[in-house]
Amino acid sequence: MGEVDTSPVVAAKVMEDLTALDVDPDKCERLYKAALIQSNSGVTYRMLSRILETGKVDIVHYGCDLDAEGKPTTKWKIRRILEQAPERFDKEFEAIKKSIVDDGEIVKGEWVHDMTGLPDVPAQGKSLDEWSRTMTAEVKKKPS
Repeated sequence: MGEVDTSPVVAAKVMEDLTALDVDPDKCERLYKAALIQSNSGVTYRMLSRILETGKVDIVHYGCDLDAEGKPTTKWKIRRILEQAPERFDKEFEAIKKSIVDDGEIVKGEWVHDMTGLPDVPAQGKSLDEWSRTMTAEVKKKPS
């Protein structure tokens, strides 16, 4: 019997991270706002947005568990919304809070981080990382 080649004929596709919100300053993209919302059962919802050259925003939000650095470790209920008016961020923020209440829970905490006043994308990224760490500590210390 001869040797059998078991390598796949087609390379496996890399699954795209639907929650990734890459920002390309060369395309005049910048971070816009971020938010965390926590329910009384301890579920945390994270929302991120970027502003495009057109003035429209892309938004992504999801339920998640956060590590000590504020990075999501597990994600669910992912929703991505592209090219919307900036006001959509606030509407989605309110919609998440309403869905928590509609599920019979209470919004225990809510935080928004506006990065529009920061000078450049690296400063925005640094600010977002620091805010995420600080808010994660806040979320984890609040008793349920």
